[in-house]
Amino acid sequence: MPQHARFYWGKRNGTRRYSFNWDQIFHDSVVVITASEGKPPSTNSPQRFVGDAGFTVMNIAPRDGGVDFGVRIEWDEPIGLWTDITVFDRSDSIFQPPSRFADE
Repeated sequence: MPQHARFYWGKRNGTRRYSFNWDQIFHDSVVVITASEGKPPSTNSPQRFVGDAGFTVMNIAPRDGGVDFGVRIEWDEPIGLWTDITVFDRSDSIFQPPSRFADE
């Protein structure tokens, strides 16, 4: 069963690299990360919304004990960044065909 972690990173802008440590993630895990704008946490429920800033999640790299990734926020001033990190069960089957670029 997939597991999810939600995290508020504070006010950010530009392109930055992030590391999230979580013992449920391994180097061969399937991890999906979403990012959104939102207000700082004040209750158990985040206040996320779609504003005018562009958010892009880049280069998701699972590792044993966590995941590294980049986020680009296209806005002149720092704004609130929320991420939802989903790791799928390692027992789920994965189809990985041989790469035709293996020798490059």
